[in-house]
Amino acid sequence: MSKNNIYPSFDAVYKRYAKVPVHIVAGDRVDPQDSTKNVGWTLSTSEDSYDFETRKRTQFVYEDEVIEIYTELEDKMFQRMNKTLFSNGLLKEYNKEALPPDLTNFLSDAEVLEIVEIKSLIDLAKRLQQLTSVTTLNRIRDSAVSLNKTIKKIQVIDDRIKAVEDDTD
Repeated sequence: MSKNNIYPSFDAVYKRYAKVPVHIVAGDRVDPQDSTKNVGWTLSTSEDSYDFETRKRTQFVYEDEVIEIYTELEDKMFQRMNKTLFSNGLLKEYNKEALPPDLTNFLSDAEVLEIVEIKSLIDLAKRLQQLTSVTTLNRIRDSAVSLNKTIKKIQVIDDRIKAVEDDTD
């Protein structure tokens, strides 16, 4: 999980930097909300985005792998504070825009719980057919597991996740 790399309260981004290696990269930055303080930051690739057999990143996740800088002064300080990371090739400038968050089939926690509580497996499967976001389906699965729902119910959810993943491949 990345930390102190994106501050949503800022509208304009001056520069972006991405980590190059798959392993965790950490350093220091000036706190964008209080320039008298320094804060540590980390960028890391989640296990879901990494194939352990091939030792390669399977997907790039902006929120985990990019740090945003908001002013020219902050950028100068960032480059100075992390000089070794740049000189060793662990950070590079990232010129693409952030992708908008995926709100496909976004559900509140209450809606996720409502779906998990559906008694009939047929009704559950019908409701899950309406969802096309793997992220949302994984939230439903995680909720079902944490609430100790039946293996059959979790299997129905897993089947839908697999069907959606197969459709997106």
